[in-house]
Order: sequence, then structure tokens, then C-alpha cells
Amino acid sequence: MSTRSLFKLKLTLVMASLLCCAQSYATEKKQMPWDFDSNIYREQLSGINNQDLINKDKQWDECSMMATSTDRMALGVQSNKEDHDFAREIILDLYPVDNDSFRDVINQKIMGLAFEMADLADGDKTSDESPVTQAAWDWCLAQDHQHFADL
Repeated sequence: MSTRSLFKLKLTLVMASLLCCAQSYATEKKQMPWDFDSNIYREQLSGINNQDLINKDKQWDECSMMATSTDRMALGVQSNKEDHDFAREIILDLYPVDNDSFRDVINQKIMGLAFEMADLADGDKTSDESPVTQAAWDWCLAQDHQHFADL
């Protein structure tokens, strides 16, 4: 093998390894608790019929959805500062409070936090970096897991 061919091979290998490292680094993301794969109860449920674990699993999934939804709604409120009634109407269309269940409490909290924390929402950041997401997550996870039985 000529020196030139050997150099091309080494260069190709270096470039390929750099590309792999860069891609691996780019796809590495800090796992947040509200990420679907972070549910600590899902694995514990396999083969077990424990209602408390089932409720905690449901709570985790509901809180995951609530956390990111609240951040998006806060961005919507922020975008419609002049017309809070419009923002309220949109949120109620997406998250109605007429189910007579704990879902209403969750949906009311989504609206409350969206309006309360709209100034903290940042469309340039992901929901994972948002204090609104964190606040919704903290509130939801602090609720009694029994409330999630019927959801």
C-alpha cells in the first residue's frame, strides 16, 4: 500500500471517528424526569398488579404531559399579552375543566401556571430548560397518587 493510500485511509478513519463522536455528543441529552423514558414505576409494574404502583405510574405519565404542556401554554399567554381572554379561551379548548374529575384540577393548574409564569417562558429554550416546566412538574408530582386512579 502506498504512502498516499495509507494517508487517505488514516484520514478517512479519523474523520469517521470524529463524525461518530460528534453525532454521539449531539444526541446525548440530559434525561429529565418528565421525559417518557424516565418513569421509574414502569419497570416495577411488569407482572405486578399493585394499585398504588399503577396510580404512581399514571401520575408520572400525567405529570410528564402536564409539565411540557404548561410551558407551551405559558408561551401562548406570553405571545398574547394584549388579549388574555383569547389565551384563556384557547387553553380551555385544549384543557377543558368540565370533566368532574382530577383532570379538571390538572387543567386548572395548567392555566393558572401559564398565566402566573408567562413572563418566565422562553421560546428560545426547550421545555426541559424552562422554570415553568419544572414548576408544573413539582406541583403535579406533589399531588396524592390516589387522585390519578381514574385518569
